[in-house]
Amino acid sequence: MKVLIVSFWFPPANVVGAIRVGKLARYLDQHGYDVRILTTELGDDRSLPLEIPREKVIYTDYWQRRDRLALLSRPLRRRSAVAPSASREAFSLEGKPPRKSARDWLQRQYYAVIHIPDIRSDWTKTALPAGRRLVENWGPDIIFASAPPFTGLVVAGRLGRAFKIPWVADFRDLWVDNPYYGHSEPVWRWPVDATIERLMVRDAAVLITVSPVWAEQLRRRHNKPAEVVYNGYAEEDFPGSPLLEDQDEVLRIRYTGSIYQRFRDPSALFAAIALLERTLRNRVSVEFIGDTGDEILTLAERYRVSDCVIVRPPVPYRCALKLQMNSDILLLLQWSNQADEGNLPGKIFEYLYARRPILLIGYEHGAAARLIRERGAGLVSNSPESIRDQLQIWLAQKRSCALKQLDPSVSRGLSRDQQFRKLERIFADVLRRHDRMRERSAAPGDE
Repeated sequence: MKVLIVSFWFPPANVVGAIRVGKLARYLDQHGYDVRILTTELGDDRSLPLEIPREKVIYTDYWQRRDRLALLSRPLRRRSAVAPSASREAFSLEGKPPRKSARDWLQRQYYAVIHIPDIRSDWTKTALPAGRRLVENWGPDIIFASAPPFTGLVVAGRLGRAFKIPWVADFRDLWVDNPYYGHSEPVWRWPVDATIERLMVRDAAVLITVSPVWAEQLRRRHNKPAEVVYNGYAEEDFPGSPLLEDQDEVLRIRYTGSIYQRFRDPSALFAAIALLERTLRNRVSVEFIGDTGDEILTLAERYRVSDCVIVRPPVPYRCALKLQMNSDILLLLQWSNQADEGNLPGKIFEYLYARRPILLIGYEHGAAARLIRERGAGLVSNSPESIRDQLQIWLAQKRSCALKQLDPSVSRGLSRDQQFRKLERIFADVLRRHDRMRERSAAPGDE
């Protein structure tokens, strides 16, 4: 079977969006599929391993259109330059966003107009010609497009319609049903985006996503089959066994990844640490590795636990996995809102394979919370008192060398290869249905 994967992000770009498609390409290539990738060479960090032959990847050029707003808004920028720096948005669920300036409003409207369906819309200028040449010369049986950015779905849909090739839409995140939608877009964009999403996927053979809740949302919105293929973990990316960095009594809690203001809030953990006795508090270290900014340190100062918090810059993907395995506790932050119920981040599967206890702060009845509870993999709580009590248990276990790895069953059935087997069956079913439709259309009509 010939499979064309369309994805704006792909290894070696070390971004979250490249990991799933990179592992899928590896899986298909190793299982005898003839695979090609249509992507870009964007990304400052190029450290993610490319696990298929380079000649199977078509890296297209990408030029983002010139930003004309900078020149138009220069007078407003000069005026706002004298505003106090305290106008930055406070990092807390309790904090309120600052008042938006005229320049902020103008920026939102301008970018909302030129970035349809998203900020990567200009990729179609190079991706479509390159895709047409590839299809004409190679002839894939099926197209798999992964988003966001959703421009990739536009490219796949146009190629599929032009060449009558069935295609599959993979939603790593939802679009208009995304719980974070609307926090930066003008209100007029929602009906526009909802219409574009419907038109984009109307010809898709099937929709794929990473969460059962999201799959149900896609079914309702588009009246199409929607299947779940979890992100999973890739065993080959992890070190052979955890090598704890030291044997002291410090409880090392780590978070790997980005922090999104107002949506990923460690306040409950900081408050819990502040509730500990001084001798216990000195034995807790919380390490944030990734794009966290200064807000984490500011928040730690607010709770007077700065001496317990360390912020480090991003590291290559496999280094982050090693750090996870060498942690005592792994911190998972989500939005504490029902709107985030379906969010099942790829990080949770890495955490489960690392087999370290997980502390989830976020929506307590969501898909991630259920997975942790069902597998006995840690604590789900937003209560500083409950977190404090659990910290005391973990600290006692660390002191007595009883803080052990979780049972291997916590990650059973969740590897990427096990999840991609579902995708193989979906591909086969899509092609069977496509062949039947083609046979019916080719059959002579009744006379």
